[in-house]
Amino acid sequence: MKPAFYRQVGDSLYQPLVPATGSWNRRHQNGVAVGGLLAHALDATPTRSPMKVSRLTIDIMKPVPFQPVETRVRLIRDGARMQLVEAEIVAGGEVTARASAMRIRLEDTPPGADVTTDLPLPEDLPARPVTSVLDAGHPMETRLAKGSIREAGPGAFWTTFNADLVEGLPMPAVARAAMAADVASAPSSIVERGKWSFANLDLSVYFVRPPVGDWVLCDAVTLSDGAGVGLVNTVLADRDGVFGRAHQTLFLEPIEAVA
Repeated sequence: MKPAFYRQVGDSLYQPLVPATGSWNRRHQNGVAVGGLLAHALDATPTRSPMKVSRLTIDIMKPVPFQPVETRVRLIRDGARMQLVEAEIVAGGEVTARASAMRIRLEDTPPGADVTTDLPLPEDLPARPVTSVLDAGHPMETRLAKGSIREAGPGAFWTTFNADLVEGLPMPAVARAAMAADVASAPSSIVERGKWSFANLDLSVYFVRPPVGDWVLCDAVTLSDGAGVGLVNTVLADRDGVFGRAHQTLFLEPIEAVA
């Protein structure tokens, strides 16, 4: 059986597995897993007509402990053209993270001009991860396409998942994009590795279409004017071209303050 980030142990209860272990603190779950689980919960919500996600927003209010968590989903609006649905992760009786998805009804309309990227394809790149946390054998495989993990960004990488999000279930395309975008702060970091942390506080992903295929490209730049706040802007693409944008808010502080 493939490795997985979670095992479903009840109707809406999930046990985190090793790949969900926190990057900054092993007593917590990592943001990649948390965002993916929220997207999974939202994806399971039915629509009355064919729709696609146009916006996914994730807020992490506090660290999600490494323990079984519950997902709760509620429908906020179910209109003819647009659906708005929210999901929460509850741990120990507290809401620790939440997400909302806007879905728009599919219509037959003319496309805009194709937007492509000139970065190398994943098979043309060495298996260099964007951070040492994602070293060889990690269920999230990354290949650096631009920049350096030792120097300040911008940076770009391709990623694919050699694991299920929830054990035994296919990973939703929207979840794959959100999980990939969560890591964009690593290659685009503007602070010195090993001395500063840059924790993600939120993530917003905007789609013109879902990603196609197993690989997602993230081309990211981080902005900051100091005061502990950073903003990551990411172009999201696949082999067919650009399919969306992602934005993250970071909180920067010295690693010695995190310990």
